[in-house]
Amino acid sequence: MTPLTEHFSLEELTKVGSHAGIDNTPAPELAGSLLRVAQKLEQARAIWACPVLISYGYRCKALNDAVGSHDTSAHLLALAADAVPTNLTLREAFDALVADPSFCEDVDQLIIERGCVHIGLAIPAHGNVPRHELRLDQDVNGVRTYPLMGFWTAQGVQHA
Repeated sequence: MTPLTEHFSLEELTKVGSHAGIDNTPAPELAGSLLRVAQKLEQARAIWACPVLISYGYRCKALNDAVGSHDTSAHLLALAADAVPTNLTLREAFDALVADPSFCEDVDQLIIERGCVHIGLAIPAHGNVPRHELRLDQDVNGVRTYPLMGFWTAQGVQHA
């Protein structure tokens, strides 16, 4: 294992899940982004006070396409991870992160997704400025949508 932080490794943040055969090796220039995500996951782990499993971190284009994600996904830039706390519901985990200003100040998107909490950091397409979006993954007639629930602010959640 190649440790990035105390509890998260490069292998965890680049695994391909059920998509064996896809080479998901990140380009060297993504090393800093992978480290930032691992550090953010350490922060989430501390807030949640439990171990955290990772569904996906970095995804190359082939893997991103295989999982049916958008070409604008922060996963493509190694700036997102899908985290699963071992001792909390996804809603409890989401709410705990939203309640922590030091966690949210640099988060672009928090999304309760299928089986995980997506933690995304700011991406170049948005000027590397976090939008603080809070979203909920929904299935609408067989299509995945991510309606905006609101925005995180230092004063609390502003509902959409």
